[in-house]
Parts: sequence; structure tokens; C-alpha cells
Amino acid sequence: MRVISSHVLDSVRGCDAAGIRVSCTRLLPSGDRELVTDIYADDAGRVAISVDTAHDLPETRYQLIFFTGEYFSKCLDEKQSAMLSPIIESVLHLDLSSTSERCHVPMMIAPHSHSVWWSREDQ
Repeated sequence: MRVISSHVLDSVRGCDAAGIRVSCTRLLPSGDRELVTDIYADDAGRVAISVDTAHDLPETRYQLIFFTGEYFSKCLDEKQSAMLSPIIESVLHLDLSSTSERCHVPMMIAPHSHSVWWSREDQ
């Protein structure tokens, strides 16, 4: 088992992105996709997804979709809603073959942008 985790931060309101929806999909070398989970971040803006990689081929990848448009359309006030943009999702593709136990990818989000990095918590 490996864990994909994230801490999502709302850079518009300066807080954790509590309740943002995140989906995780296994991308198989054949082109097939398998939904692992579709969850919501906790009150601290955190998600942790356990994935069984025991039978993954070396080319297997994982896709995270952060539903940023959905999140901001629910939490911005009337004045701030003018900041909404056509960017409705932030998508990451991950190769877990180079991580041992955990792949932590924190993200800062805004309606027009996002910033993501890899935190080597497994080292």
C-alpha cells in the first residue's frame, strides 16, 4: 500500500481548502482507467488516499483531479465570484514507482492558477 496525500490551501481567502473534491484514478498502460476514490478534503484541507500498487506495472500512473472551479463557486462571496475563471480543474499525473510509502503533493489554489510541489515525506 502507498498513500497519496495533499494539503490544499485557498490562496484567495488565506485558509485551508476544506471540502474541496478530489478524485484519484489509476491510469493503466493499456489506456484503461480505474477510479480509486472520489473524496472531499477534511476541515484542514487535507486528503490521504491509500492505493494498492502491488500489481501495478512500471508504466502505471495515478491521476488526481482537484475540482477547483466547483470549490470556488461554492465558497466565494458575490464580490469575489467575479474572479471565477474557465479553469475548473487542476490535474496531476503521478508516477508512484519512485516513492516508497507516501507521495505528498501540497497545492495552493486560486480561481486563475495553482501551484503544486512534491514534498518528500517518505525520505
